Amino acid sequence: MKKLTLLFILTIACSQLGVFADSSYSVQSLPTPAGIVCEVTGLDYSEDGTLYICTRRGDVWAQKNGDWQRFAHGLHEPMGLLAGPGFAVLSQRPEVTRLVDEDGDGTADRYETICDQIAMEANFHQYNYGLVKGKIAGNLHGILSCSGLSKPDGSPASANGFSPIPYRMWSYQISPSGEFRPWSSGLRTANGIGKSPQGELFAADNQGDWVATSMLHHLEEGDFHGHPAALRWDQNFPYSQDPKSAPIDLLEKMRKPPAVHFPHGELANSPGSPVWDTTGGKFGPFAGQMFIGDIVHPRIIRVALEKVNGQYQGACFSFYHAEGLKAGICRLAFSSAGELIIGRAGEGNWARGKPDSGLQKIAYSGTTPFEIHRIELQKDGFLFHFTQPVNQVIKLDPKNFGVQSYHYPYGPNYGYPKTDIQKIVPTRVEQSLDGSTIRVMIPNLEERKIYQFNLPELKDPDGKSLRNPVAYYTLNELLEN
Repeated sequence: MKKLTLLFILTIACSQLGVFADSSYSVQSLPTPAGIVCEVTGLDYSEDGTLYICTRRGDVWAQKNGDWQRFAHGLHEPMGLLAGPGFAVLSQRPEVTRLVDEDGDGTADRYETICDQIAMEANFHQYNYGLVKGKIAGNLHGILSCSGLSKPDGSPASANGFSPIPYRMWSYQISPSGEFRPWSSGLRTANGIGKSPQGELFAADNQGDWVATSMLHHLEEGDFHGHPAALRWDQNFPYSQDPKSAPIDLLEKMRKPPAVHFPHGELANSPGSPVWDTTGGKFGPFAGQMFIGDIVHPRIIRVALEKVNGQYQGACFSFYHAEGLKAGICRLAFSSAGELIIGRAGEGNWARGKPDSGLQKIAYSGTTPFEIHRIELQKDGFLFHFTQPVNQVIKLDPKNFGVQSYHYPYGPNYGYPKTDIQKIVPTRVEQSLDGSTIRVMIPNLEERKIYQFNLPELKDPDGKSLRNPVAYYTLNELLEN
């Protein structure tokens, strides 16, 4: 009884402090610069531990030893930054800019244009998302969003994508000398870009026209990701004068399949930029895996990728959606302490006048959660790896593995529903001797399908259910014989 009373008192105290927790992770709101609407659109740590953030309203702030100082201002809707001791590089609408504090007073003295070869019109939807470093030292990468349809007064009429000026809806590379180079095409409005520990580029595109549901793309030079409007700037494309007149089967053949689909409304409506857990265990048992937030939902998504036949595919899961986490999640970064820092740009379509934005953090308690760690494709099904052993007393009845498959159509509609939904009963389920893996055998696996699993019956040895029992695996490639 005393333990329950103490737990109740601690719960009340934590909620009053703005800290909400389960047994493994807690979320807490963080102080932001006083007197401003802090719509965070970029954040990064410099090598000396200073946290830099940029805001949609054009400021850059730096926090060191708990104190905030405005580092720069007057920028044009910056949407991402990279930080170093005494400097920051950021993407704003018309250019990529380097900000330098030359006299060491904590304020940028020099605003240096790195690259202004970025076409821009007065359009509400023309963001310049970024930035990450390339594999080659000095290179930078970012993404130019689509343009949206505007009313005569300039206000938004539609977010249907089009590309009226060069290289809208492309990812890009900027060389050390400042040369702009188009990289991959067909991204509707991928809000941010991330680089894996292996140096590979990824971005999560937002559901809309030609994007059936939000999805994760692997960005390699020359890739086409699906939105034909971008092909206006590809002179080798035979329909470049009117890309949307191209036959869909031709576009489908050109299109590189998304590595992962995020089911609309279930996991994401408008995902932000991805980050990878490089904390060496400080954030729990997910080293090397990807985390993404969402503007609409108060949710962090976890992604566990694998390569099959040279292409990325894999599983995604809800990671954190507990009380205390707020929506508007745009940017993420890991601190040196292993905390996931969350930059929020306001709920809904950006802030829409709401000042509810700012910073939060998720911290690991040290207690390993019971989760599906990753899913590995097999020739006859899937191998589930868990963070804790599965209770071997529980009968693994194939009927209790809620499996269904479906796909999302490719076409011009503004989003598509799940199509060709099929309920599947595994032919067999086998557990490893130590309980750490379960093999789920699926008849007649199919390429270009999403396999969804709901595993509420599984328990760990202490009788706890999976923290997040639903998993989604995007199967693009079958294993070769």
